[in-house]
Amino acid sequence: QQMWISKQEYDESGGHSGDATLVLPPQDMNEETLSKIRKVCRAVGHALQVSGPFNLQIIAKENNLQVIECNVRVSRSFPFVSKTLEVDFVALATKVILGLHCEPVTPDPMTDSSRIGMKLVEFFFFFLSKEEAQQKED
Repeated sequence: QQMWISKQEYDESGGHSGDATLVLPPQDMNEETLSKIRKVCRAVGHALQVSGPFNLQIIAKENNLQVIECNVRVSRSFPFVSKTLEVDFVALATKVILGLHCEPVTPDPMTDSSRIGMKLVEFFFFFLSKEEAQQKED
């Protein structure tokens, strides 16, 4: 069984996605873009022979997609996705990785959920000195 979850980030590309403001499920992405994202996710997962969750970062603009990163692991937003959609994806991923049978998740949490989640980033710059708070390259 395959399942895909798409979240939408609202920050300019270039920032670390773990520090991005995101909304789940996407609120203003059209169906053509979402369909293309599903196809890209399937193709990448199949090409890499992924047997569990993976994190694919895609830039989407005007229905044009560009894959910028793929991590064959879960992201920091995995618990956020589970809580928002009320599906224990950690338990499902564990079963998949162990080769155990998984019942299909119904209804589809991406299309049938009435819940919307938003993750905002909060930086505590007031704890830092002026020099520490300056943005620098790593």
